[in-house]
Amino acid sequence: MKWKNISTEYESELDKIKLQTAYERLGVTHDSTIDEVKTAYRKKIRIYHPDRTDAFMLGYSEEVTKLLNTSFEQIKRRLSNAK
Repeated sequence: MKWKNISTEYESELDKIKLQTAYERLGVTHDSTIDEVKTAYRKKIRIYHPDRTDAFMLGYSEEVTKLLNTSFEQIKRRLSNAK
């Protein structure tokens, strides 16, 4: 049996997250305070941390955690330089 008209426009959630800005990944705005950024970061890390997920999602969780860590560091650096 041949497959016909199969859509190959699949876009993974990880690819979508990679295209987001640091602020979008954490769900904060550009005028957020450092405390708001920390709170948002902790909430996201609690969801995606590799220790809290099963073996099936381990690779995905590690990648998302790396992206969240870099996003947090970027925003923290920008806020500290703005002072």
